[in-house]
Amino acid sequence: MKLIKTAAAGLILAFALAVPGMANASGESAEASFTMTPKQGQFQKNALLPAKWEVKTTISTAAAEILPMKIADLKFPAGQMTFNPGAGMPVCGDDQIGPPPTNMSVSVPNAIARCPDSVLGNGTAKFVLGRNNLNPAAVLDGVMVIFNGGIKAGRPLIKVYAYSYDTNVGIYTDAALQADGTLEFRIPQLTADSAVSSLNLAIPSSNITLNNWGPGDETVILPAGQDPNYVRGRCATGSWPFDAIFTLGTRDLAGNPTGTENIINDPGATPCTGATAPAKIGSVKVTGPSNAKRNKATTYSISIKNTGGGSATGVKLRVSGKGVSLNSSVGSIGAGKTKTVKVKVKFKSKGKIKAAFKVTSKNAGAKTVSKTVTVK
Repeated sequence: MKLIKTAAAGLILAFALAVPGMANASGESAEASFTMTPKQGQFQKNALLPAKWEVKTTISTAAAEILPMKIADLKFPAGQMTFNPGAGMPVCGDDQIGPPPTNMSVSVPNAIARCPDSVLGNGTAKFVLGRNNLNPAAVLDGVMVIFNGGIKAGRPLIKVYAYSYDTNVGIYTDAALQADGTLEFRIPQLTADSAVSSLNLAIPSSNITLNNWGPGDETVILPAGQDPNYVRGRCATGSWPFDAIFTLGTRDLAGNPTGTENIINDPGATPCTGATAPAKIGSVKVTGPSNAKRNKATTYSISIKNTGGGSATGVKLRVSGKGVSLNSSVGSIGAGKTKTVKVKVKFKSKGKIKAAFKVTSKNAGAKTVSKTVTVK
């Protein structure tokens, strides 16, 4: 009974993300809310912005035995929510936590100490343990820590460690966000009945201090998420549609199904609001020789990136400096796109010339980059 309690914790992460309303199976039901908010400003239609997502879930269990959750298959709208592992954040490797399926009876501080710089988020939960026709349900507390799992088969991976001091049992599971928006959790073997009655979970999260929790009324601190850019989101159509399929049922010690499996298929959508981000000349990079001959054409490549959410129109390039004057039309640059143009510049004066490469547009602002050229 200890193992299944915390095993349900790993699964309900996926469950809460996917269900905006009410789902039922075998007398069990779940009601959850999923929110994603931009770290700053407003979500855009065409540009991904750093975001925080948070789930709050309430589970109602059946009057008789509880069917544990075994599989959660989620599908988010591709391209509207992404996981973005930062290059500077260490990966919590399988030698520290994992590999799946793994049951780990280590405390939360112990788990965090294994990967102290890899925390993405955290959460708290309440569990109903061992309810059946003969016994009342025990309600216990538990916590979760989410770690950066790096990249698995080319896709970003999150690791979830859930733990309860009441049973001194923890469990690990993971999920990789696929290019089509699919996020799949598979839960390790369960040995008794349990369910989750409530859950709060977030990436990135705030510091959570749990006082008088655990043996000896310990104080436990769950660190905040350390990568504010890990989750990025946008609202392209006014809603985030998704599909969630959950498999519930019991298994024997070999992991084979026993009895009847119940499946909840719960498609839904979360409303969102997105503005069209304005076009913006975000970067200009000049590539070419630092030495030139007077009155001889020298070729330079200028890469211009539009970092905004709309198309940059009427883009032009002007090169100026002592003895230098050149104008060139660039045209339009799509949202998030980079256009590279080549120009031939003639320097009419000798010496060290500071050439200014200025990019202007009708609606995306302007940016200037200088390059010093020695002209002989």
